[in-house]
Amino acid sequence: MNKHGTSAPPPRPQGGGDRCGSAGKGASLDALFRLFGRGADKLVLLTLLGLVCLFVLVPIVFIVLRSFRGADGLTLEFYQTVWQQYRDNLWNSVFVGVCTAVLCTLFSVAAALFLATRQRWGKLLCMAILLITMVSPPFVSSLAYIQLYGRRGWITHRLLGLSWNPYNCWGVILMQSISFVPLNALFLNGMLEKLDTGSLQAARDLGAKPAAILRDVVLPLLGPGILVSLLLSFVRSLADFGTPVIIGGRFSTIASEIYLQLVGYSNLEKAAAMNLFLLLPSIAAFFVYRALMRQTDRLAQAGRSRQEALQLPLRRCGAAGVLILAVSLLFFLAMVLQYGCIFLSGFLRSSREGYVFTTQYLKQLFTYDRSTMLRSVGYALIVSLAGTLLAMLFSYYMERRRVPGRHFFDCLVTLPYMIPGTCFGIGYILAFNHPPLKLTGTAVIVLANMLFKQLPTTTKICSAALAQVPTSLERAVRDLGGGQWSVLRDVIFPGLRPAFLSCFVYNFSSSMTTAGAILFLISPGRKLAVFKLFDAVQVGEYATASLIATTIIVLVLAVEGSVYALTTLGARRPAPKRS
Repeated sequence: MNKHGTSAPPPRPQGGGDRCGSAGKGASLDALFRLFGRGADKLVLLTLLGLVCLFVLVPIVFIVLRSFRGADGLTLEFYQTVWQQYRDNLWNSVFVGVCTAVLCTLFSVAAALFLATRQRWGKLLCMAILLITMVSPPFVSSLAYIQLYGRRGWITHRLLGLSWNPYNCWGVILMQSISFVPLNALFLNGMLEKLDTGSLQAARDLGAKPAAILRDVVLPLLGPGILVSLLLSFVRSLADFGTPVIIGGRFSTIASEIYLQLVGYSNLEKAAAMNLFLLLPSIAAFFVYRALMRQTDRLAQAGRSRQEALQLPLRRCGAAGVLILAVSLLFFLAMVLQYGCIFLSGFLRSSREGYVFTTQYLKQLFTYDRSTMLRSVGYALIVSLAGTLLAMLFSYYMERRRVPGRHFFDCLVTLPYMIPGTCFGIGYILAFNHPPLKLTGTAVIVLANMLFKQLPTTTKICSAALAQVPTSLERAVRDLGGGQWSVLRDVIFPGLRPAFLSCFVYNFSSSMTTAGAILFLISPGRKLAVFKLFDAVQVGEYATASLIATTIIVLVLAVEGSVYALTTLGARRPAPKRS
């Protein structure tokens, strides 16, 4: 009521003309969607599912068929040959995989508990160390192992005066275990951050000591995550060819033999049969992995929403707590030594008096074929944009539109995460080495392999983001007269914005550091930086290899930092004031 006793009209919003124009434009786009959207929608969906079948299912089918193909038709000759000639390599792979899985999981659980119980600066420092290890290229652990513990290693020879042979299976197990810890530790830390603090508080109220809480509450709740860590570590160990090739010496696994068969003999049939010995346990592990991940998802949904430090003093947890502290500190110390060695060795030259500072290797780096680094960055940017868009579309259709057969396609998309990289790469050679789709020798096959190898993780990121967007918002937009375009513009796209940035960063870092899946797809004239690193390690140019690894790490961290800065600035930017 105004002072004259009459009802005042509602205040007219400022900028109403712009809003009307925006609404009119949105209504016209909604009308276009109604006219042409159904056909375009079906075309996009069919294209998306067709690409998934073409670049995921077809290579797997081709590698299975090729392993049975002989000169006179179907045969088991290659399997018999592999079993007779490479039985020891198979057992070596299983032995290394089991030892690596157990040791890596112990380190991962300890590091995750240590990280979850830290406060402020301690947590930030540990996260920074894990971040560097997550974005580092492969072969870095092997390179640091040679420089620290080799025959002329900094620690074994320079510090302790020892001369011992580091090239054996135990070096492979140790380096694989340390290399796989960061991903597992971050995964387990995410579970610990979601644990319900009410359970811990109830145990304290009932008089339980910290050691009992750790034993009876925390570790049992982490059970599914620990099994996932064991499973992923075993599968990744089976697929790792670089570590056995570099530091295995005379000890070889089936993955390293696959590498030698293709690089040395170009025997695709035998390599396909050898890969099938890795593919079968990987597929079996895949179904176990999906079942375990459903349990961890339920745990995360039932947990607390705020990510705060776990109120569990490890020092008061008895012998188990002391062991966790010792193992976690040992791991982080090993990481500091490893990357300190990598960052420094590119600027040090050995002499009789010791090591002296030099920039000669840095000058060599700039003349070492800079095109490989530029090509790596270009490929990574393309995969980041295309892969993120593909993941967002796939998640939208599977989670929101719930198309028929979504469970099958979801399994199909997740499969490359568990398939050994060499197996996935050989499948691309067999599938796309002849008309009508001859892609070998081109950049397209490399980009496609990178994109679909990384698609499982990016789709999970987008699906998690969509799960946070209530479906009631979509219904509200439709109830207010909005069409499909309004739903996408006002609900779906804003909800996927954080996922877009996360997927972009993940795709970029993974593309810059991937090796196994594209190892056999790279033509000699189009090498990437990570393979220049591998070549430098193999020929003993450790200083140059260290500088290449450092450059890759700095580039990836710079991109991640830029994305984080843009995200932070966007979040802190004040809303425009209304006049």
